[in-house]
Amino acid sequence: MDASTDKSLLKENINVEDQEGKLASNPNDILDIVSSHFKSKFEDEKVEEITPFEGERKPLKNPITPEEVRKSFNSLSNNKAPGEDQIHAELLKYGTPLLDQTIADTFNTTFSKHENLDINTGVLIAIQKPGKKKGPPNNLRPITLLNSLRKALSIITLNRIRPFVEEYLSKSQSGFRPDRSTADVVWTHKWLAAKTLKEDVIIKISGIDMSAAFDTIDRNQLLNIIATIVNEDELRIIRFLLSNTKIKTRINGATKTNTFISNVGTPQGDSLSPVLFIVYLEHALKEVRTTLPRPIVKYEKEIPNEVAYADDVDFIGQDYVNINEIQETLHKYQLKVNTDKTEFTALSKNEEDWKNAKKVGSLIGDLEDVERRKQLSTAALNKLYHVWMKGNKLKTTTKIQLYKSLVKSILLYNCSTWALTLTEEEKINAFHRKQLKKVLNIKFPVKITNKSLYKKCQEKPLSLQILKARWNLFGHILRRDSDIPANRATRAYFIQYGHKLRGRPTTTLPIVLNRDLGLIEHFRLHSTDDLVKITELAKDRKQWRELSARIEKAAEASQTVNWDATRQYVSKSHILYDC
Repeated sequence: MDASTDKSLLKENINVEDQEGKLASNPNDILDIVSSHFKSKFEDEKVEEITPFEGERKPLKNPITPEEVRKSFNSLSNNKAPGEDQIHAELLKYGTPLLDQTIADTFNTTFSKHENLDINTGVLIAIQKPGKKKGPPNNLRPITLLNSLRKALSIITLNRIRPFVEEYLSKSQSGFRPDRSTADVVWTHKWLAAKTLKEDVIIKISGIDMSAAFDTIDRNQLLNIIATIVNEDELRIIRFLLSNTKIKTRINGATKTNTFISNVGTPQGDSLSPVLFIVYLEHALKEVRTTLPRPIVKYEKEIPNEVAYADDVDFIGQDYVNINEIQETLHKYQLKVNTDKTEFTALSKNEEDWKNAKKVGSLIGDLEDVERRKQLSTAALNKLYHVWMKGNKLKTTTKIQLYKSLVKSILLYNCSTWALTLTEEEKINAFHRKQLKKVLNIKFPVKITNKSLYKKCQEKPLSLQILKARWNLFGHILRRDSDIPANRATRAYFIQYGHKLRGRPTTTLPIVLNRDLGLIEHFRLHSTDDLVKITELAKDRKQWRELSARIEKAAEASQTVNWDATRQYVSKSHILYDC
């Protein structure tokens, strides 16, 4: 959380209801209600407490070095609200190098002598969930501010265990891993959908949704799992970070002096927590996989059978999985399946419902996803109406920067997976220009040429930006391990399992990629052999950049709109923007 954001949250009063449904007015009552609410979520008196140290006192086999401390300090973000210690990250980040050795010695002494280091208390700030009714405590979202030294120790631990974690996790998991993102998941589903639009095969997806998964895991079980993966030193540090975690509540500027224990789930606000969670989940999923039926149909053996991003897990095959069996297995690990949000999707030429199925924030159907992105970006643009209307008070460059950060980023979320016809691309270009005109406060009867508008905003047609993102992602995926779901789905598309469907081909991601390659000579994407050649090319980053640049240049040259021919004048008295 930014420091400025923290101040704004403190100014915004939080209203909560008591058990009788009446709004509490006394500040102390509000603090007690919120604190009790989150205590019930994060503290379980039945859970056995984890001790910070175990076994004899001895130094770490690989002591924490000043270089590790410095690297962790440099990883801290600027302008973030401090924790209980009130030490801002900048003080550590830009402090004297002598501090690195001092902090390293402090950490090492803690483990060699089992001395207490009080860095595990966080400050919880509750904010109102957007779009939710004000009053019920369930509609508050907790944000925990941690001490800077704890953040540094967590980053050191994360850097140490990452190689072990990468080796332990399955290829299907894309969450919180280097070089992986939600785009991997969406890309996989788009290629599977393209497969069913090309052949008479049906692919069924069982999307498992878990309830508050991060907040329900058993820390003792987590430690037992971690012990099988990492070295003794890292296990000792993780044990320390999971022990004696306490929370103070701060509401409306007032902080409750009493703390409560947080002993359920991964520690709030910790950079190490997501990685610990996916390790815990992976262990549970390994057992789940033993209960699933083995692939029988040929295409089931080729396509990815599982795609996951953190706790969003999709099981893929010819049939849906048995949710009850999965629930029983996950229950052993205190993980709960939200049956109301669990989604079953059948990818088929004859089905339409799958197009509105949401996967990690994107809809599988391209047109449906684009339309939704337009609506969300329009809402974001309208929220900043007062900014665009300030006229000359804000520089054009400032407005454009705000637009790119707060609006355009919403519009182009996972745009690298879109498959659009040329007509649809021109529609989204027009939508983009309409937004740019609104940002610049250009209204009728004032006119501006498209070429001048792009130049003034330092922009390009959105279709070219989407094309560039598509080829960046395509190359990135091809360079990854061949067994990740995105690559398996890509390969499976070119292996024929069923009868080819008649009629005009539907515009899908592989067809659009082939269309892009058609802009230049000697490249096509029609078969497995073509994919192998392009994969080899992608491994050479320089050659791939040159290929992408050639495609982008050819696409720009083939734009159907002649910018110079579209200049429109109303009269000489009207302002014409031209740069």
